[in-house]
Formats: sequence, C-alpha cells, structure tokens
Amino acid sequence: MTTNDVTQIAQLVLWERQARVRGLADQLGDCFHPDATVTTSWVQGSAQAFVAGARARSAGSSGPIVNRVGAPVVRHAGQRAVVELPSTTTRWIPVNGVESVLVSFMRLLYRAESREGVWRIDSLTAINEADTLESAVPGADLHVDPGALGGLRHSYRFLAYTRSLEGETVSPDLYGIDRPDAVDSLYDEAFTWMGAQRADEESRA
Repeated sequence: MTTNDVTQIAQLVLWERQARVRGLADQLGDCFHPDATVTTSWVQGSAQAFVAGARARSAGSSGPIVNRVGAPVVRHAGQRAVVELPSTTTRWIPVNGVESVLVSFMRLLYRAESREGVWRIDSLTAINEADTLESAVPGADLHVDPGALGGLRHSYRFLAYTRSLEGETVSPDLYGIDRPDAVDSLYDEAFTWMGAQRADEESRA
C-alpha cells in the first residue's frame, strides 16, 4: 500500500458521494464492485439496486438535496481498506403542507478492495447519528404531532417521520449510535475482513 493508494481510496469514496447527490448514475455505478452491497435507510441490498434507486430518487425529488462530507479516514492492509466518512445531508421537503428542512448527520463506513489494480467499493453502510427538522421559513408551524414521534429512534427519528408522510416505512433496525453494540460489531466485522487479507498476504511472504 502506497500513499497513492490512500489518495485513490479517499477520492473513491468522495466521488461516490458526489455522484450520488448529483444524480450521476453511471459514475456512481463505476464506484462499486459488481458484487458490492449497500445498507442505508432506503436500500439494503446490492449496489445495483442502490444505483437504480438513486437515479429514481434524484428524478423524483421534491426539493434540492445538499450533501457535505468531512475528511475520510482511511485504514488499510494490503489490497483492502476500511474508510470512515462523516456526512451531512440536507433536504428541502414538504411536511404537512409546509416547506421544511431535514438535516441528517451520519458516518458512512466503506469497505474498499483493489482488484486487478483498481480500487472500488465492496460495501457501504450508513450509521445514523442524529437529525433535525425545521421549517424553511422561520416561525412557520410544521404541525408535527409529538405522538407521531413516539417509538422512533433518536438517531434518525425525523427521517423516519418524514418518510412516513411520504408513504414509506423506514426500518427500526438501522445502524445508529443509539445502538452502540450493533455499531461496534459492524466495525469489528469490517476490520476482521480487512485483517484477514493482511494475514493471508503475510503468510505468503
């Protein structure tokens, strides 16, 4: 692994985010290996399903979507890497007939692998941290029934609430920092996956 590899991996995950938000489906698909998987609030399955869904969501979006990311942290061993990327997504959406702003704070956990000299994503998992919901026009009442938020998990309660207004159901079992044991297991699995590659290479050395 060279410094150039680290740069390529970092650019890979940043390009995935840019392609996703800008609706660049072909470029988004090229970021993933054919057998890659994605786990987010709206898709848990193949990268192909994620790319197709991203295309449809971009076309049917009711308002702009803005995504801002932090610096990626790359950990690597041989031909495999684990990357953590802080991500904030802001959407302008209607809530009970009022223009509103939903902000979702997440960290994205990637597994990346170099195959035939090309780095692509092997898996992407979103870990929810928190979210906020407010009116786009200060002072406007969103008419949110507090009872409708009961039972929704704190790490993504407004995301789940607003999706329910759109007729969608968000799984109550997504990864979130309010369930640290599940998040710890996710990280353990990722580093085991990466470390197994390193062990294999060391045994051949």
